Amino acid sequence: MADWIFQANPKRYDVHAAVARSPQDWWNTPRYRDRIALNDRVWLQIVGPDRPGIYYLATIVSLPYESPENEFGPWHTDVRWDYRIDPPLDRLELVGDPALQSFWAFRGFQGSNVPVPEEIASRLMVLARPRLVGLDSEQHSGVAEELEVGVAIERHNAVVRQKLRQAIIALDPTDFELFVVRVLTELGFEVEHTGRTNDGGVDAEAVLSLEGLTSVLTKVQAKRWSHSVPGRVVRELRGALRVDERGLIVTTAEFTSEAVREAAAEGKAKIGLLGGNALVRLCAERGIGVDRRQVTLLELSAGELAGQ
Repeated sequence: MADWIFQANPKRYDVHAAVARSPQDWWNTPRYRDRIALNDRVWLQIVGPDRPGIYYLATIVSLPYESPENEFGPWHTDVRWDYRIDPPLDRLELVGDPALQSFWAFRGFQGSNVPVPEEIASRLMVLARPRLVGLDSEQHSGVAEELEVGVAIERHNAVVRQKLRQAIIALDPTDFELFVVRVLTELGFEVEHTGRTNDGGVDAEAVLSLEGLTSVLTKVQAKRWSHSVPGRVVRELRGALRVDERGLIVTTAEFTSEAVREAAAEGKAKIGLLGGNALVRLCAERGIGVDRRQVTLLELSAGELAGQ
């Protein structure tokens, strides 16, 4: 069993409310995913100016999985809240302890998750053991079962989305262009696959008509890349546009911050950007490359059993 510090910024996530709401939650784990294991121990550290310190002890109950929908990042790990540390191990106590003061995670650490060395974890447990208050699972009456079902469904869907992304990445460049054409067609565009290589790299031309009143011609680039799309690609596509045309870049990767700024630049033709995470999410929502099925969930009706 390994130990971890998971960090929470109270401006973005209210840990106390989450613990009161349900016995389990997910955590953004962008780093060290290959080292995270089931039943690892988590020390929940709250940062910020208002009494920073370690407030809860939790257990990892899932391996990291990808869920592209969330604003915090695609990689999640589920945790179960086990104990509240009362009083908490505040930052002054942590950095004032001779055995802990050298651990960099207690000195302005900025990040979501970090491994804890064995000797640091042992000292933390010595300090925390007399303060551990078991979290009463009864406070979540009626929530735990629903949460368990919801987590299982989301975990399954996350695995399927990851497989979908891998399948999209595995397409050859021409098949990826045709896949992009299919996606745009599902969105209501009239699309022609051009595959030209001498016109700013335009791979397709799409027209979106609004009830016959107006139409917008969009020139599309499909980039089956493993690295982020830079700003120069946005500029090159813009250079291939005529007056009143728009551009769209679809990629299996993501975009650099320069590309995002360039695409939205004032006074220039706007370029739409559809990155890999958003593409997978869109396909899952529209049923492109995946099948959707309903699941019947049974719930006990105690009133009917009693003849009510």
